[in-house]
Amino acid sequence: MRYLIFIDRIFLVIIFINVNLIIAQKEIDSTYIKLTSQKIIIDGIDNEKDWEIAEIKTNFWQWFPTDSLKASNQTEIKFLYDLNNLYAFIKCYEKKDESIISSLRRDMGRFSDFFLFTLDTFNDLTNAYAFGGNSVGVKKDELFFNGGRTLGEDSNWDWDAKFDLETQIYETYYTAEIRIPFSSIRFANNSKSWRYNVSRRNILYNEISTLFRVPQEQSFINLSYTEPLVFEKPLGKSKTPITIIPYINLLKSKSFDVNEKSNNLEYGGDGRIFIGTGLNLDFTVNPDFSQIEVDDQIINLTRFAVALPEKRQFFIQNNDLFSGFGDVYENQPFFTRRIGVTKDLTGNTIQNKIHTGIRLSGKVNNRLRIGLLNMQTARDRVNYIPSNNNTVLSFQQNVFSKSNFKFLFVNRQKTEKNEIDSAEEKYNRLLGFDYNFISKNEKIRGKVFFYNTFSPSKDKEGLSTGLRFNYNDRRNRFRTVFTRTTPNFTSDLGFSRRTGFKKNYTIYNRVFFPESKSIQNIQFGPEVYYIDKPGNNNLITDLRLKGNLSFNFKNLSGIDISFINNYIYLENNFDPTGANLDTPIIKGGYETRQIEIEYGSTNIKKFRFNSNINVGGYFNGNRYSVSNNFNFRIDKLMQASLKFSYDKIDLPSPQNSVNLFLVSPKVDFTFSKNIFWATFIQYSNFSNSLGINSRFQWRFAPLSDLFLVYTDNSNYIENDFIPNFRTINLKITYWINI
Repeated sequence: MRYLIFIDRIFLVIIFINVNLIIAQKEIDSTYIKLTSQKIIIDGIDNEKDWEIAEIKTNFWQWFPTDSLKASNQTEIKFLYDLNNLYAFIKCYEKKDESIISSLRRDMGRFSDFFLFTLDTFNDLTNAYAFGGNSVGVKKDELFFNGGRTLGEDSNWDWDAKFDLETQIYETYYTAEIRIPFSSIRFANNSKSWRYNVSRRNILYNEISTLFRVPQEQSFINLSYTEPLVFEKPLGKSKTPITIIPYINLLKSKSFDVNEKSNNLEYGGDGRIFIGTGLNLDFTVNPDFSQIEVDDQIINLTRFAVALPEKRQFFIQNNDLFSGFGDVYENQPFFTRRIGVTKDLTGNTIQNKIHTGIRLSGKVNNRLRIGLLNMQTARDRVNYIPSNNNTVLSFQQNVFSKSNFKFLFVNRQKTEKNEIDSAEEKYNRLLGFDYNFISKNEKIRGKVFFYNTFSPSKDKEGLSTGLRFNYNDRRNRFRTVFTRTTPNFTSDLGFSRRTGFKKNYTIYNRVFFPESKSIQNIQFGPEVYYIDKPGNNNLITDLRLKGNLSFNFKNLSGIDISFINNYIYLENNFDPTGANLDTPIIKGGYETRQIEIEYGSTNIKKFRFNSNINVGGYFNGNRYSVSNNFNFRIDKLMQASLKFSYDKIDLPSPQNSVNLFLVSPKVDFTFSKNIFWATFIQYSNFSNSLGINSRFQWRFAPLSDLFLVYTDNSNYIENDFIPNFRTINLKITYWINI
């Protein structure tokens, strides 16, 4: 009770801060866009007459390596529109052949030059579309959410839209001409203006620049730094077609352990219907994820499960409405990966079939967004898994200038009887909310959350509550997190590392900007991670004290050095390696010290790498760990990578010391903007498994694909690889607009 009162008081303080924090208003820089009646030919050349009278915007600012200078290589952009399309023409200054293109795949990956303009079509500073590309005409499109405030988290690269892009390359610049059908995006009826910004990445010059200036402590895609894009005449109604994406999949497989072959023809598809100006109704029938790249193997030497990332396309779309709730590290109230992914009788992860699914998501108005997800999974008689209906409902209500409430309801309901399940498995439900607060200048952020789980068994009803506070300016980075989860907190469609604990995590970094030609900044500060168990006499189970020192260089390389003092109390005997089942590490307290060094090379070169070294104590022994990620590219034709990790665990007798390693090479060929081939191999002596996944993709029409996928899994037994299963499938998808 005292804890809840404390949370309530903090909540009132946060609201007071939000209401009363005031910053100076900046001058508005509007861009006016002309209505054209000309036919604009998309060829990368602005030879139509109306391009001559279009307003040109330039004078880009650096965001990196500094935010106080103009861009070294300038960019120009101008817009036109007609009744059906938005047009953009971009001129990027740089010498011929200076562009770095790592891939011809759509969205081109992390290590490519690009230009990108964002369109906040509802003027809500929360969600936006982004369109762009590079000098050779590879397309890039994204969805931004949560205001685009966090790089790498508040965007969705997997979203694809239909638009046209053509480029021309000259001696001192290249040009790009873009046509975006209004049917590919949503906007308010009779819109008079949107908000926008333009960004550009130039790897050779180690530079990221934006049209409208963005402070470096903020994300360069932050929507708070957009400006008005004003139309000559208001737009009409938002018109978007009904979309249907059917598929056919021919699957041939063999399971060697039971010597069973199978040949299957599967079919289904996805679709989308637009409701009003802001809502999308997505549906799926017999969804198939066979073309998705397999999960990365890991060597997990901790005492907790690891959440694998969601890769399934249907669940990635508009995922921001269904993610980011609660404590995303320890206890996620809802995690889409739990739908349709389960365990067989031997404990192996399997994909349980999904019959149907619907998702309603989008904007009700400029302040309210809604998400409704319903998925029906099939019965698996072999593994005694009953059919279940999975429902998720979320609301996001904006309050004050940039803050919001997020409400979440989750229900897993068994839809048939299963002879091996008890009555308590009939359903599991969760109800709760997040309050995310953001100050007007975005230096202060945080959240308060409260979640309750329910089930037929009262001993599976529990609470998860917490508070997070962030302060971030140019020289100071501070975060503190307080959470508490009761022992009975159980979310069947969530992800939990542990329950029945209190946690405090606090980190502070001081940022220094030395006058140096090579060093971008130096960061230094402490980190404290503390967990105890109130239900067990406040037993301290984790206490980590860490000192961090980071050097970030202007060529985008960096080195991090950490000194760690770690205390862990094992509540049960523990065998992390699988080699000491008869002589595990005995429960009790263990204090160790480690030093960790991580280095990342510059991404300008064709060869780049990341290396991590960790040396120090490990429970009652020692651990020596090395992990490397090597990357090599041959222009835009091929990218190759090799991930390698090695762990040497030295334990005292009678326990066995072990050497564990994982190697995973990957080769990705991009023969053109439409033909790709990637092969991914993984072997680990921790799991004694060898996996091969090879995928050929031909994009034969806009957003329509042919996939040929080969998967092979073997186990290493008695000095030989024994086949486990093999599959090969041919899948065709086709995008249809009605």
